Amino acid sequence: MTELTRVPVVPAETAFNLTRTTDEYNNADRTIHLVEGQPLETGPQRGGLHGLGNLEASAVAGPTEVPGGREEHSAMSEVPAEPSDPTGGGRKRRTTEKDADPRPSRRQTLYAQRPLALAPDLSAANAGIIVGPRAAFRTVSAQDQARLDEIARQTPRQSRQSKGAWADALKAAHPYLSAADAAVIVGVVKRVIARRAAYRTVSAQDRARLDEIKAATPQLPGQSKGAWADALKAAHPDLSAADAAITVGSFKDDIARRTAFRTVSAQDQARLDEIARQTPQLPGQSKGAWADALKAAHPDLSAADAAIIVGAVKQDIAKRAAFQTVSAQDQARLDEIAAVTPRLPGQSKGAWADALKAAHPDLSAADAAIIVNAVKQDIAKRTAFQTVSAQDHARLDEIARQTPQLPGQSKGAWADALKAAHPDLSAADAAAIVGAVKRVIARRAAFQTVSAQDQARLDEIARQTPRLPGQSKGAWADALKAAHPDLSASDAAIIVGSVKHDIAKRAAFRTVSAQDQARLDEIARQTPRQSRQSKGAWADALKAAHPDLSAADAATIVGALKDDIAVRAAFRTVSAQDQARLDEIAAVTPQLPGQSKGAWADTLKAAHPDLSAADAATIVGAAKDEIARRAAFRTVSAQDQARLDELARQTPQLPGQSKAAWADALKAAHPDLSAADAAVIVGAIKQDIAKRAAFRTVSAQDQARLDEIAAATPRQGGSNAAWADALKAAHPDLSAADAATILGTFRDDIARRAAFRTVSAQDQARLDEIARQTPQLPGQSKGAWADALKAAHPDLSAADAAIIVGASKKRIARRAAFKVI
Repeated sequence: MTELTRVPVVPAETAFNLTRTTDEYNNADRTIHLVEGQPLETGPQRGGLHGLGNLEASAVAGPTEVPGGREEHSAMSEVPAEPSDPTGGGRKRRTTEKDADPRPSRRQTLYAQRPLALAPDLSAANAGIIVGPRAAFRTVSAQDQARLDEIARQTPRQSRQSKGAWADALKAAHPYLSAADAAVIVGVVKRVIARRAAYRTVSAQDRARLDEIKAATPQLPGQSKGAWADALKAAHPDLSAADAAITVGSFKDDIARRTAFRTVSAQDQARLDEIARQTPQLPGQSKGAWADALKAAHPDLSAADAAIIVGAVKQDIAKRAAFQTVSAQDQARLDEIAAVTPRLPGQSKGAWADALKAAHPDLSAADAAIIVNAVKQDIAKRTAFQTVSAQDHARLDEIARQTPQLPGQSKGAWADALKAAHPDLSAADAAAIVGAVKRVIARRAAFQTVSAQDQARLDEIARQTPRLPGQSKGAWADALKAAHPDLSASDAAIIVGSVKHDIAKRAAFRTVSAQDQARLDEIARQTPRQSRQSKGAWADALKAAHPDLSAADAATIVGALKDDIAVRAAFRTVSAQDQARLDEIAAVTPQLPGQSKGAWADTLKAAHPDLSAADAATIVGAAKDEIARRAAFRTVSAQDQARLDELARQTPQLPGQSKAAWADALKAAHPDLSAADAAVIVGAIKQDIAKRAAFRTVSAQDQARLDEIAAATPRQGGSNAAWADALKAAHPDLSAADAATILGTFRDDIARRAAFRTVSAQDQARLDEIARQTPQLPGQSKGAWADALKAAHPDLSAADAAIIVGASKKRIARRAAFKVI
């Protein structure tokens, strides 16, 4: 007896639209030319689209629903109903087990293709409900289609060869072929191809490591892939979900959601269990609906915590409307945009986002994603949201013309080839050329270049502390930090092949002094984390209880990144007088419907020329750095602009030349050019240009002296900071500026280190006495302590206060207590 399976039901609105499409089709030309060029006679006497009007009664040729939420085709597929069939279809067409993924019949092909021909914006989701996943909804550009057709022509499908075997043959013939491209060629879903062994390539070293793990914990008879992965995790606690997936031949996402791979502290687990007990899953309630219910009952619940409770992936929960909360003001603005440009019948989310962008050019990808209920990254990669200037577009087109994408070459491999041909090409430019996300390209080895000296140093560290069998990248980074305490997060990320951001957030790399740790522990004890309270909400509570708490300290306590905490409203405090002034500016120049934060900042600057980037950032709710780099805030006088334009005309940007390389060329042609002027010309940030070797020039005599110091005290394999301390210990008179030149870093970063903040014994005793009289209070930040020191000791200088509290003089000097007139 065949087991009954649930089939998706077409929503009433969709059924209505498609029925109307059927009527249009019934009155259309009766001859439809299929791909192979053979006409198929059809028309109203055949029931239109073969019973399309019966969709309320039957979902035909569609995917079945199986446990785990994955859609698969069974070995028996339904044939669409004839008008005379009162059951609405359901006749079975048997296929062999070998051909369990049957090729569509000509009738099914017509059935799937015709709605798309009449409704090009019909979403894949709605069409999938009707007829299952189809190649018609995987559209590529004409250029890409021609490239893929050429690959298919060179390696055609053999007689009786399955789609999977054909994909393997394509990969063998075209090693750079991506799973996405192969899926388009053979006509299946990318996910199906991506799991095949031919497309899961790892280095020989990683393969040997995983084989060793596999041999140590083999799959038992009758053991499922998931159970085997759990056993591997139990035997190798540091094994990552990605490595386990490769070992067992499954997907990373499927393994990552298993309980064994979702480890949290005992305290967090108890907190989550309590939340789940208070709001249990109802009978028949899906994971997503349960997550929504949890969010409604516990407004501070994060997507990550909700995902752990319901047993889903964080990304899937984070994209749900309940977890995409915005302010009432922003929500009203987005609702207004959606009302002006509503979603058309059958229009996909991506097509709607494009329409929104066309109607509202200043609309950001983040806002568009909230409106259409999609993920920001998916929207940001769409062509409509990847706009560059005409000059930059011409430059990138020239680079792409010189180094075109080869047949079968993936986007990543093409980016590597572009980098090899154009060494100064940035990850952002490469991503724009190949049509990928900057972050994905930036993490590729070709774009993570370091000097030969640094590479040798990192290789030595990796040799001393090699990766153990079954050890994840994060665990290896922790081991590297334990063996090399001065190792920075960026260096560790290069060694383990990860992103600095992911490594920097690990506990091993968030080290503070014993005194600071005790202070932060006391703050956490006074204001502990409440049940079902997210990290952000806990940080807000800490700020409310300890007004002087800095974002950095709060981030350390709650276990988050400083940047993520600093952007929260509770940590963006200004005086009542300043707030009133900024509110007045915002009232005079309000944010327009569809206007992004950046565009609003530009408008504010145009209306208020004296507005600073910091004030604009506070008004629009963005980071100061993001606003400061915008052209509207990089203003120079007309005379200076004319001078810089003349320099740019004399030394123009060459095709394929990055902003930094152009800055170097400008410096070579104009030796007196400052980093600030070069940054304005090339459209970059002064700090990024100032750190380049071309702008860190010293005299030949000074260079020889610094080279002699570096030779006398060579780098021993530690970080820049550790080497600077060693240089200072060997050469007590060495200045922070000279040490920074030797290391190739910033003076400010070196000057704030304890080794370079030396004072006489008499001055140290004086400062210690001041610190004893006015000690740092529990929960008091360095800045607040400096203010208290100034209040108790009015003659205290910013330099002395900075030494006492352990901060930079510049940061203390800008505080109100030290700006006396």
